Amino acid sequence: MHEQKEVGKKPEMMMFWETLGDSEKKALMLRKLEGKIMKKESIIKMLQYKVETLKTIKSFIEKM
Repeated sequence: MHEQKEVGKKPEMMMFWETLGDSEKKALMLRKLEGKIMKKESIIKMLQYKVETLKTIKSFIEKM
């Protein structure tokens, strides 16, 4: 079943975050942002590929 949280108990990640220094926090935040950027760039590349495929199909149909 579900665990019940104790009142006043911080989640483990929050406790971990508080133990980090400023430079470590900055490095983790930058890494998280880089991951988000990579994800968006991947989506853009996939959509560009689909657009090129559609353009190719369109040119084939126009030649028919």
